Amino acid sequence: MPTFTAANLRSFTAQVFGAVGVKPDEARTVADSLVGANLVGHDSHGVMRIPEYIKWVEQDRVNLDAHFSIAVETEAFAVIDGDWGWGQVVGRKAMAVAIEKASKVGVGTVSVRNCCHLGRVGEYPLLAAEQEMVAVLFVNTHGGGKLVAPWGGRERRLSANPIAIAAPTPDGPAIVVDISTCAIAEGKLRVMLNRGDAVPPGCILDAEGRPSTDPAAFYGPPEGTLLPVGRHKGFALSLVGDILAGALSGAGCSRPDTDRVGNSFLAIVIDIEKLRGRGEFMVDVKQLVEYVRSSALAPGFEEILIPGEPEARERARREKEDIPVDTETWRQITETAARYGVAVPES
Repeated sequence: MPTFTAANLRSFTAQVFGAVGVKPDEARTVADSLVGANLVGHDSHGVMRIPEYIKWVEQDRVNLDAHFSIAVETEAFAVIDGDWGWGQVVGRKAMAVAIEKASKVGVGTVSVRNCCHLGRVGEYPLLAAEQEMVAVLFVNTHGGGKLVAPWGGRERRLSANPIAIAAPTPDGPAIVVDISTCAIAEGKLRVMLNRGDAVPPGCILDAEGRPSTDPAAFYGPPEGTLLPVGRHKGFALSLVGDILAGALSGAGCSRPDTDRVGNSFLAIVIDIEKLRGRGEFMVDVKQLVEYVRSSALAPGFEEILIPGEPEARERARREKEDIPVDTETWRQITETAARYGVAVPES
């Protein structure tokens, strides 16, 4: 399995996007996001997305000359139109709007439509946590990208519809929750398919509605489906997430008449200082984390990790030991790069 430094992988990724006409600053932003996902161990949202993103450019599903605009605005709220620009670019600009509003009035909310794939959703609330604010995101796929069966069904009707939340801590990494409302993210299935790994039980059904551990049973043909996480609970979260992200923004919810995959989202950012003061907030967070860690360990566990800590540790490890990319994923990436004359870095 080839490995690469983050710097080499970023440079290569930006070159690939530049070769298809992406503006240099936007190419760097997308590259930073993809490699950043690899660094923290979320390979499902890392450079494996390069061939898919390039295909979208070739299909004119990404607007390389997009103009970010605010359609509706109040002191604390904005409806944003991304003009089908890169999700990583639109997402950061939208979060900057929400953070600025929160800093002025305590809470900033943005509802975003016409935005391409965001990549790793957990990046965006983390931008607020770095400013000592709290953020919550609900995301859908603009009505396309249907992958998940409703609880009790066996046909694709909903997207992964992730939810992401971040909060600062007084010491250590921010608490970051970044979860799909399905039992496993589709990108992780793709990694398993490329690596020849089995899918954990309870995650997918084949085309006949039978449980399967073969990732090929999901991709077909004929196509299978993902299951909601936590049975009816994940289904409920996915349904309301579709409404909060899609219906409020005007992007629309999951429906049969579109297959264009993008992301619309609702982001709520809260300025801790204005609500109660950062000092008091941090005391409560520290006390909570210490109390949770004080639990006796279950058999087979050596410690209790707080959400966000596994990613921080993996980042430190991969910055030291480099980023692995499985052989099949790298083959797909290099084939794409070769079509545009981009030199491939040595591992």
